Amino acid sequence: MNYSEMDRFRDALQGRPRDRVPILPMIAGWVASNFCSDPLFEMARKAKLIAEAQIKAKEAVGYDGFFAYAEPLYIPEAFGCRVRYTETGPLVDPLPLSMKDLENPEILSFPDPKKAGRLPVILEAVERLNGYRSGAVPVLGLFEGPFTTTCRIIEAEVILRMILKQPEMLKVLLSKVSDFLLEFGRALIESGANVILMPEPTASSSMISPGSFRKLVLPEIRGLTEAMGVPCILHICGDTSFVLNSMAESGAGVLSLDQCMDLSESRIKAPNATLGGNVDPTNSLFLGGEEKVVEDTLRCLRDGGTSRFVLMSGCGVPPKTPIGNLRTMVKTAVEYGLGPSQD
Repeated sequence: MNYSEMDRFRDALQGRPRDRVPILPMIAGWVASNFCSDPLFEMARKAKLIAEAQIKAKEAVGYDGFFAYAEPLYIPEAFGCRVRYTETGPLVDPLPLSMKDLENPEILSFPDPKKAGRLPVILEAVERLNGYRSGAVPVLGLFEGPFTTTCRIIEAEVILRMILKQPEMLKVLLSKVSDFLLEFGRALIESGANVILMPEPTASSSMISPGSFRKLVLPEIRGLTEAMGVPCILHICGDTSFVLNSMAESGAGVLSLDQCMDLSESRIKAPNATLGGNVDPTNSLFLGGEEKVVEDTLRCLRDGGTSRFVLMSGCGVPPKTPIGNLRTMVKTAVEYGLGPSQD
């Protein structure tokens, strides 16, 4: 019986790797730029194009999963926000709601998680990718975490002020957004997603305090991971050393760490967690040559270890990253296997 990519991913979460670590660089935007001839604003609205590009990229590079989206802004768009496609990437315009407006619990209408906006496109893309090898490959369905999603829908400055001025009202709002994300997450899983990728960039320690993260964000993330029934990858940008203990309590199957994080120290702080990371997407994959990519990939494998570890990029891979550098990352990890002492 073949040992599938999904088998390898599950074994990594259990701390029982058989041949090597799973390889899952965060490449949705890179794939959209390099494996589809249509512009991003068109690709992002066509499930067939998303799936075809993902399949071509995986077959060309050899990593272990599919990322079932072209860009992540379909949820705020479903809430009525405008998404603009610029030369530097997609941007979202939040709804013009003030803190005063949010005192009315009915002011924010919640869309149908299966029918609104581009959500059906994402669900169809998941279904197409799941059918590629009948669930043998990790199909990563994405929704951003409840705090980041809320800060996409409503101006981030308003939400940050609510932490100090209206924390109880913010808790209610985050809970409602989490309820929507849970329903959409279940729709992703019904369509064939077997892993959920949950970035929470706005909840980084550069935006909110570790105490606010633990009090406001952690309970919502934990509620989502416990209800999903499939492994979740939690990614938070920047220095997460101040919230790593909280992340380890989130119920996420993988804690994806930014390139600025020391994997050796993170392993000590979260010894029972499966870590993900953290090849530098800019200095190594985008700007570095083959030697730099090999060096950085080996650093991750040595510092993170090969038990309870997933090799990832520290953040999203830039669109103009050379395909050869991603192939080198994969080749290095495959040849390293479980490390010199375990071969």
